[in-house]
Amino acid sequence: MKKYSRDELREKTIRLIHNFVPELENAELTEESVINTDTAIDSLSMIMLITKVESSFDVRIPKDEWYTINTLGELLDKVEALLPDA
Repeated sequence: MKKYSRDELREKTIRLIHNFVPELENAELTEESVINTDTAIDSLSMIMLITKVESSFDVRIPKDEWYTINTLGELLDKVEALLPDA
């Protein structure tokens, strides 16, 4: 399993968000960006994004934690915590 830096995690996740909302391609997303409001992703798209992030990084975020994720940084924190230290 590849070890990702925080920057790599952020960039890959932002690319996934851009796939869901292509009109944000030129928008600057930061770790403070609130995913569902700053990116105009609705709740169903948010779930789809989380599952895409899970498959991209080969992690599983417990479903009861999905609704605690608001910002890009919080999503990255969850993924980072689940990645192996290898």
